[in-house]
Amino acid sequence: MMLRPVPGARPFALALLSLYMLLPLGTHARPLGAQGDDFLYQVEPGDTLEQLAHRYTLQTRHWPVLQQINQVDDPYRLPIDKVLRIPLSLIPEQAATATVIHVTGQVTADGQAVRSGDILHAGQLLLSTHNGTATLQLEDQSLLTLPPSTTLQIQRLQSFQGTGLTDTQISIDQGSLESTVAPADTGVGRFEIRTPATVTGVRGTRLRVHTDASGSRHEVLQGGAAIAGPGRAEQHLEPDRGAAYDANGTLLGTQPLLPPPQNLRIERGGSQRLVFDPIAQAAAYTIRVTLDANGAHLESIQQVTGPSASLRARSSGPRYIFVRGIDALGIEGRDAILTIDSLRSSLIASDGSPVLTANGTPIMLD
Repeated sequence: MMLRPVPGARPFALALLSLYMLLPLGTHARPLGAQGDDFLYQVEPGDTLEQLAHRYTLQTRHWPVLQQINQVDDPYRLPIDKVLRIPLSLIPEQAATATVIHVTGQVTADGQAVRSGDILHAGQLLLSTHNGTATLQLEDQSLLTLPPSTTLQIQRLQSFQGTGLTDTQISIDQGSLESTVAPADTGVGRFEIRTPATVTGVRGTRLRVHTDASGSRHEVLQGGAAIAGPGRAEQHLEPDRGAAYDANGTLLGTQPLLPPPQNLRIERGGSQRLVFDPIAQAAAYTIRVTLDANGAHLESIQQVTGPSASLRARSSGPRYIFVRGIDALGIEGRDAILTIDSLRSSLIASDGSPVLTANGTPIMLD
C-alpha cells in the first residue's frame, strides 16, 4: 500500500431576515448573493444601469428603477466596486433541478430510494440513514453533500433566466450539509441554508452547516457567509472561521478554525488503522473517507475522541482520507488529507452496515 500526502431548536419567521455578503472580492466583480428581497451586484468597469437591467431583469426599461433604488447620479458612470441592489421581484426566474451524482448506503427522497442520476425538484425531502450519504449538483455546478443521519428539504430551486445563476434555499432539520457554491467563480444569485435556529446566506463559498437539538455550527473555508438568528444581528464569517449558536439562535461564539492534524499515516502491519498527531485544542476528530480528492463523494464518516481510527471501505480501491479536529464549541476545523492507493473493503450487510466479528471488528475482504 502506497501513501501520498495531498497538499492541502425552534422554528421562527424567516421572511424578514436580511442576509448578505459584503466581504472584499479582490479584483473579480461578481454577483454577491442576496440581501432580503434584493439581489446584490458589485460594479465592474464598463457597467451601465441599462446593461445591468437588461442582463438581470431582461428589460432595459427597468434602469430608472435601479437608479432610484441605488441613488445613482449618472447611470452611465457607475462607481467601480459599488454594490447595487436589484429587486428579486424584477428578475425573471424559471424552475431548476438538482442531479444526484453520488449515493452510498440508504438515502431517500420523499420516501423513495435515491439513485445516482436521479433528478430532484423543489419541495422534496431527503433523508440519509445512519449509513447513507449523497451528493447533489445544482445547475450552476454547486455541490451539496449530505452525510449520514441528515434530514434536508429543498425549499426553493430556481434559476435566473439567461444568467446561469441559481436561487436556492435549503432547510436542514438535523444533520449536516457541506456545500461548494458556484465553484466556477461566477457568483451566486441566492443561496441560503436554514436550520431551526439560524439562516445562512452564502456566495461563491465552501461552507459547512451542522444542526442538532443543541443548536447549529457553521464553518467557512472559502468565500464568506452571513448568519442570522431570530431578531438578532447578522454575524459575518470570513474564511477559516466558524460560529456556534444555541437552539434559540443565540450566538455562542466565533473563532478561527482549528488547523489540520499533522503527520497522517497508516500503522504498519496492514491493520488499516489511521493515526495522526493530536491537536491541543481538539475535543474530538471527524474522519471522512471519500472517492474523490475534493471530498464530495463521501463513502463513510466517523467521529473519534483520540488521534486514531480504524478505516473501512465498501469496495477495494483508492481512497481520500479527510481528518479534521472539533473544538469545544463543536466547530469543525481544517482538513488534513491523505491519499491511499488501495484500501481493503469490509463485508457489507444488506442494510449497508459492515458485518462484524464476535469481538466487534469489521470482517475484511482480501
